[in-house]
Amino acid sequence: MKNIRAITICAATAAIVFAGCTSVNNLKHYDIYGTRIAMDMPIPPKPTVSVDYSNASFDNDPLTAIVSLGTNLVKSSEANKAEKKLYSALEGLYIPEYAAELTFDRIVKMLDAEMIQDLRTADIILEIEIEEYGLTAYSWGGNVSMIFEMEAGLYHPGNNELIWRRKINVEEELSPSLFGFDSIVGNVVSIAVLSELSEEELAEGFQNLTYDVMEETVHELRDDLRDTRR
Repeated sequence: MKNIRAITICAATAAIVFAGCTSVNNLKHYDIYGTRIAMDMPIPPKPTVSVDYSNASFDNDPLTAIVSLGTNLVKSSEANKAEKKLYSALEGLYIPEYAAELTFDRIVKMLDAEMIQDLRTADIILEIEIEEYGLTAYSWGGNVSMIFEMEAGLYHPGNNELIWRRKINVEEELSPSLFGFDSIVGNVVSIAVLSELSEEELAEGFQNLTYDVMEETVHELRDDLRDTRR
């Protein structure tokens, strides 16, 4: 086991641009290159899929209100079917595990470290906690966004000191390119559009977006390591 060099810890916090998050960076107090790293991930939550509908009021036009209500009921029925399909797709892809394994692999390679499974013999523990993930839309025909909240941290197992942490909160609108399309009508990836995609197309899109989140996490660690050398 590598002897991790540590100095008196002084936590620093800073705001970063990626969708709003806070950080802890004590990397300058540790030599983490060439270490043995194990990953720990708490049991992740189930995915969420939510669609909101317009609650516009038509007090002065009862006929319009009745027609609007009927339309929303039809859309709600269609959306319920679509939501179940999308929920099943998200759950079946094991998005949290996929994100964690990708992040673990990239960080180990970046640090020229050794990936191990036993937390007890690790020099560093990478803890990845997925707090929330899923899809949200503000209307049946509106653009769908993927939400992803995760926290990645590096800990010293000997004294449980926090070396580095990023808490990332992402809400990103889905784009046609994520699913392998150059464009779609209106370039709006709505619940209606997603409900028509195959399982393979959904998998491609969700995994591509998860990969983007992982890349940003690794990018932040790389930047923090670079800052410690200045």
